[in-house]
Order: sequence, then C-alpha cells, then structure tokens
Amino acid sequence: MEEQEEIFAQVIRESDKRLLVLKMLANFFNHKDLFAVYVRTKVIHNLFQSNKNLDVNKLDLFHVQYTSSLTDLFQKLKKAKEQQYLLMADEIYINSDLVQKLEKESEARNFSDEVRRHNQNMGTALKQLYDMLATNVTVPFSWATVMLFSSRLAPEFYREVSTQQFDLLVKHDDKKVYQNDYAIIERKLLGRLNILNFRVKFACGISHDNAYAEVYDFMDSNDKFVFINGTKSFYFLNADSAKDIDLSKNMSNKADIIMGLQYKNDLLRDKQATVKTSLPKDVEGVLAAYLEKISGVDFLDDLQNVDEQTNILRAMLNININSK
Repeated sequence: MEEQEEIFAQVIRESDKRLLVLKMLANFFNHKDLFAVYVRTKVIHNLFQSNKNLDVNKLDLFHVQYTSSLTDLFQKLKKAKEQQYLLMADEIYINSDLVQKLEKESEARNFSDEVRRHNQNMGTALKQLYDMLATNVTVPFSWATVMLFSSRLAPEFYREVSTQQFDLLVKHDDKKVYQNDYAIIERKLLGRLNILNFRVKFACGISHDNAYAEVYDFMDSNDKFVFINGTKSFYFLNADSAKDIDLSKNMSNKADIIMGLQYKNDLLRDKQATVKTSLPKDVEGVLAAYLEKISGVDFLDDLQNVDEQTNILRAMLNININSK
C-alpha cells in the first residue's frame, strides 16, 4: 500500500510538471487549440488525482504517449519562433539606429539655403561669362564656387535618371553657341539671360553615373535651361526631350531611405506581434487532430492501445520545425 501511494504521488508530481510546461507553451503561443489541449490535459490530470481507485499508470502512459510528443514539438517551435523574434528585433534596432543617423545628417544641411546661394553664384558666373564674350576680354574666372554645389549635394539630392534620359537632356549638337576657354553657351540663351538680368533659379539636379546636369528657371520667364556640369555648357531645355524626366524639386535621397526603413520597421513590428501566434499549417493540423483525439469520450479506455495514436505521434515527430 505504501509503495502504491509513493507511485501515485510520483506520477502526480510528474504530471504537474508536464502541466506547467504545457501551460507555459499555451501562454507563449496564445493559440485557442493549445489552450484547449491544456484544459483537457488538466481535466485528465484532475480526474486521476481525485480518484485513487483509477489506475494512475494510465495517466503516466497518457503523458508518455501524448503530452511529451506535443510539448517536444512546441518547445522546438518555440525556440525557432524566439530566434525569428530576436532576428526581427535586431533588424528593427539596426534600422532605427540608421534612421537616427540619417535624420541628424539631413537636419545639419539646409538644402533650400544652399540653393539660394547657388542661384546667386550661378547668376554671377553667367554675368561674368557674358561680359567676357561680349567684350572679347578674358578676366580671371573660376567655376570652383558653382561646382562646389554639385560636388557636395548631388549624391544626396540629385535625381538619378537612365542613360537614354540623360543623353536626351544634354545633347544639343545643332545649336549655335558662343564658346571660350571656360564655357559653351547657346547664343539665344545668352541673349535671354542678359535681357532678364541673369536672374535664375535652380529647379533640380539630374545625375547619371556620376555625371551631373542642372535645370534652371528664369525668375521672370517660363523658359528653362540646362547646365551640363562636365562640359560647362548651357542650352535652352528641349521640352520634348525632357518630357519623360521628372523635373520637380529635388528631395533628399536620405529622406527616401528613412521612409523606407521606417516602413520596413512597421512591417517587422506587425510580424513580431503575430510570430508567436501564427502556426504552420501542418502544425495546425496536428494540433487539431491531437485535441480531437484526447477529447474523445472513450479516450481513457484506449490509452493502452498504442496503435490508436501512432499516426498522430508520427506526424508530430516528423514536422521539420527549422523549415518554418
């Protein structure tokens, strides 16, 4: 009798431990069927605990044949889910850190102020070019101040276009031009610039394979002209050639990167919220079959018939968690 009491107590203690593991897994996955399995397993446990006249070895057999296989499956799945969660958390952290750095870099540079200074520098350079060409007198001249704008800001702000688009924008072989050691400028354009007192406004920068072009508006006209940085040449903008090119105001490329990273983090956080509760379809199927099996009215009577549950157990053990 004393030995039977000890066996009974030992089986109940081990059953309690298994229930704790099952409860932990149910809480982690927050899945209705897994909670239902826990409740049904607790009912079976309580049945044996409160009825010593039942064969407690059947409770132990139940756990060995059923609970152990289920908890082994979900513990492996839990480990895989935790790894996924941590990987997503690391990616979110890295993305957020990069966003902060890019935001600080963007805040440190006021593009609008840079453009205003560039407009003045370009207007001054064009006036100097006009004076040299009109008088045929060469004076000290340098592109350094004008070119500093693209060298500093083009990688972040200029709009990248295709080879074909860039070629259409910069090719003006049939235009009549003035030319000296410093620049090439379309004759009609130089006349218009003089009439409008060289008051120009930077519209946008265009880039392709580290080659740059800048599109300008006249302050007092709807016409546009293009400055090709590499050849220091100026031409009226051909509207037909540029019709497929976005000539809107430049925005920081970093701003696009920041938006992309923030959007990606939102997706990762949404995925994090569901990573624990979403189960692979084959696991869903095994869990549903398991719940149905242990909820059967005659289940306890069939415990010793191992063949009855073989298919379910094999399905559990054969699921490849690493592929989920």
